[in-house]
Amino acid sequence: MPRFFDDYSNTYLTHDSSAGRKQQRRGWKFRENFKLHYQKHLDEWRSGPMGLASAQQGYLRSRPPDDPTIPPLPDGWKEELDEATTISFYVHGASGRRTWVRPGFRPPPGGAVQGRPPSNYPGPPPNFQKPPHQNITQPPGNFQRPPPPFQQGPPPPPGGGPPPAFAAPGGQQGPPPPFPATLPPPPNM
Repeated sequence: MPRFFDDYSNTYLTHDSSAGRKQQRRGWKFRENFKLHYQKHLDEWRSGPMGLASAQQGYLRSRPPDDPTIPPLPDGWKEELDEATTISFYVHGASGRRTWVRPGFRPPPGGAVQGRPPSNYPGPPPNFQKPPHQNITQPPGNFQRPPPPFQQGPPPPPGGGPPPAFAAPGGQQGPPPPFPATLPPPPNM
């Protein structure tokens, strides 16, 4: 029977069953190896042209078109809009070369300012209503407080004490009923 080879840790599993594979995939070692494996590919992608293109597009979308931090295109290049994705691409007129990467531009590290919408953000839709201001110190009107904890009588005296008296069905106090001396025979099977 062939053994299961795990690509992320470069090892064979000793128990080749679906349960063994599932257990292995839940372990911390597998998760760490999985992250390391894909981190390498993610770093390669970010340093390549598509990582630069996505960083540029994110930066350009967060800025107004006349932002002074965005340099003009070099001579011979023009910007066009892809109709399917509505993302800009760049064409060199003389060679006909097309690229998603804006020539001569590297966005500053960090990209757009976090926590604020971009300056070219048109704003909320016209029918948008802000939620009413709520005082979070008070519970909502339909909130019911939980019942108070069960109140027991005083704790038993240290060292114990006599057990409580048995309450008969009629509410009368008395000794507990006697345990039957003989039990009925078990049913025949």
